[in-house]
Amino acid sequence: MAAESGCMRKLIFALLLRMLQHSYFVPLCFTVFVGIRLALLLLIPIAEPFSDSAWYLSRAITLAEQGTYSERGILTAYWPVGYPAFLALLFKVAGASVLVAQLANLALAAISFWLLYFVVRNFLHDELVARGTVLLFAIYPNNAAYVPVLLTETLYTFLLLAACFYLLSGRHWLQTVIAGVVFGLATIVKTQTILLIPILAFLALLDSWSIKKVARAGACAIAVLVIALVVVMPWAVRNYKLLGAVVLSTNGGTTLLSGNNPSVVGDYLHDYSDKDPLYEQAKFSVEDQINADRRARALAISWIMDNPGQFVRLIPKKVFRLWAPDGEAEWMYQDTPFYEQHWAWFRFVRIVNQVFYGITLLFFPLALWKLLAMRAAPVMCIGVAVVLVFTLISIIFSGQSRFHFPAMPFVLAYAAWIVIGFAAPRTPEREAAPK
Repeated sequence: MAAESGCMRKLIFALLLRMLQHSYFVPLCFTVFVGIRLALLLLIPIAEPFSDSAWYLSRAITLAEQGTYSERGILTAYWPVGYPAFLALLFKVAGASVLVAQLANLALAAISFWLLYFVVRNFLHDELVARGTVLLFAIYPNNAAYVPVLLTETLYTFLLLAACFYLLSGRHWLQTVIAGVVFGLATIVKTQTILLIPILAFLALLDSWSIKKVARAGACAIAVLVIALVVVMPWAVRNYKLLGAVVLSTNGGTTLLSGNNPSVVGDYLHDYSDKDPLYEQAKFSVEDQINADRRARALAISWIMDNPGQFVRLIPKKVFRLWAPDGEAEWMYQDTPFYEQHWAWFRFVRIVNQVFYGITLLFFPLALWKLLAMRAAPVMCIGVAVVLVFTLISIIFSGQSRFHFPAMPFVLAYAAWIVIGFAAPRTPEREAAPK
């Protein structure tokens, strides 16, 4: 029985390798990738975005038509301007419509497919792993489901992969500058990127742990960070002139408080009609957003200092909420007529997605162990850095499954790395980094 099982496993691995090595494999994966997402966009239309999507769409239309980033006529910086500004540029060219924004998401996702392929080839140094990664990326349901949704995730993932692509493409100064610019653009989409920049740049540019190499990589990482800060500076200056504070957004304090108060259970407060009394003390309003943000931050920090034990007990709950569930894109479809008619199919796909996600996620600790055991080159750890930084941010703020979306391409890469490592021995061709 054991011999038969071993033979079956070898046969499966042999078929997998033969499939991955086929010359048409990557183009076929790309066709599947685009086809699934285009079908979702056309067959299950989300014509009227709601919640955060509606907020982004409204801000983008106002920005395109009036040239101001405002809410109800009041200048705002509640969320960074990156995604609404991107939509506004599209609307200036093609007209303001949900479909235009969705097609832009499809284009960004399609480019992200190729970026991920080249990024994995360069940081894990393996053509077959890159091919396995894009296969997983193509069939990952939750990633596909975000394409029709007007949220930051698709644009941000594209920018993160693009920045990594330029960091890993070579050591020329122009590539470093472009990486810094792209990281800057990513920062005005999601401000937490500022924490990722020096870490990813350092690991990507570090060839070995010698003092000379560490010093050079550290200097380059600082340069990338400075370039990114130059890119975001006009937005910070705008906020200082109009709102009286050098900030990239005015929701940092309220976000911190939403994840650190007596009622939180590791996630944010879902029922905004019955918020925690401490949360209500911030008295958030668009008109007073700077002061409200400061009040919220002060309340959150005070609560953490007064309740260190509860804050610590929340950490595993936040990590669980960040990484255990997946498939949250389903929520964005629940107000569509199609969902009401076919809710059982949506539930089924959600379950399939959770199984797919859970299996791929299980390979991450194996990959981490393997990286440590082989004393891997720093560049091979950039995906680990992304995962750890996003986890740390959620520990401090709140754990939401949506926050792990940009890290998933790297998680899929490590899953493919482990599986293909079992399936085939290393060869000199696979060991060499692609040129």
